Amino acid sequence: MCKPARILSAMFQGGGNIPLLMPVMARLVDRGHAVRIMAGPGVRRSRLPVSAEFLHRISSSGATLVPLRQPDPNPFDVAPYAKGMIGRWVPPGFQAAPAEAQTAVWASAWAKNVAEELRAARTDLVVADFVLLGALAAAEASDTPAVALMHTVAPRPLAGVPPYGPGWMPGLGLCDRVRDAIGHACIEYLHRGNALRPLNSARASLGLPPLRSPFQQCDKAARVLMLVSPAFDHLASRLPDNVRYVGTPIEDADFPGWRPRWDSHDRRPLVLVSLSTLNQGQASLMRRILVAMAGVEARVLVTLGPALDPTDFPARPNVHLERFVPHSAVLPHTAAMVTQCGLGTLAKALAHGVPLLCIPLVGDQPENAARVFARGAGLRLRSEALPREISTALRRLLTEPQFREGASALAGALTREPDAIQRAVQEIEAVLSTAARKR
Repeated sequence: MCKPARILSAMFQGGGNIPLLMPVMARLVDRGHAVRIMAGPGVRRSRLPVSAEFLHRISSSGATLVPLRQPDPNPFDVAPYAKGMIGRWVPPGFQAAPAEAQTAVWASAWAKNVAEELRAARTDLVVADFVLLGALAAAEASDTPAVALMHTVAPRPLAGVPPYGPGWMPGLGLCDRVRDAIGHACIEYLHRGNALRPLNSARASLGLPPLRSPFQQCDKAARVLMLVSPAFDHLASRLPDNVRYVGTPIEDADFPGWRPRWDSHDRRPLVLVSLSTLNQGQASLMRRILVAMAGVEARVLVTLGPALDPTDFPARPNVHLERFVPHSAVLPHTAAMVTQCGLGTLAKALAHGVPLLCIPLVGDQPENAARVFARGAGLRLRSEALPREISTALRRLLTEPQFREGASALAGALTREPDAIQRAVQEIEAVLSTAARKR
């Protein structure tokens, strides 16, 4: 048993990151550690404010809130335009990379806040969202061990893995290796062009030497914990020494207040449609999905979340709209799911062996869809897919057994793995134990 420690966590307001990171924080509190969570707003151009739900999750976990002192002006008010490969041009499939790299404009603010907190209160370990490079730099400068929690598949170039962004399948031949090498070079170039200068500015303010690549900041951490399963991911031929797979934390309690809206004698298969809780431009996609459902013999439950208004979507005989239904209440009865491919949603569905129709829009979603497709656990469509394409793909998932078999095989592999939250906590406590022996 690791001795109770003082842990400072750094987290920002996002969508899929909070449900994956907070269960780890709560478990650390349960094990007797004193956890402080520095909570800041979104670090992307969407500028999400810290939500009441995020603050509630912190307080209910037993952790102590440490508000981030926000810079004025917002870093994006003075940030240069995102750089592409030539001017603002970015190759198809890599359009998300400049925006992801530009989150580093927040590095100085996080570096300053975390450095001040480390001086104000004794801290044994910093646990930071891997996006917050400034927080990791502050830990490095104070010689405090750090753990980075990576809530996506790896964005950095890795040997044997296709480049992050386009959703390419792993290749075997020379042409594929050349393709991947070019793609990796694009990722490195875009991240250096957009993230390296603000990161090195933050490092200079802390008295640290500059880096040659922003990806090197995570190399300075004692651990980088990938919150994905190796059974799900494309496996690299070589990983950095400090990287560990721990699996995806799943936190989804039963919700006894919800009951199915269909007659108990209705034997049509149940299809769950669940897109992002954030506004990611999914309204148009949702309309096309609902049109497609008219051509599918199924009961369809759609969870709209806070980003979509039910009155914006016409009612259809086989479709029921809800703001929210916990996945745990539905997935055991679900024959197929339509999703944008957020990591947490995928983990829940795959744990139940539910085949997936993946229609990714932004961020890591194309990469997640590629991994579902590679394992035969579902199909994927482009974000502009027409209703007839959606209905055709969904009918395949419902009638062709290989997709249920692929999803069930992946579910079996995930079930055999250790609990993801416990695995993450064990890795964190291993870092604490190593640091205690060195003192």
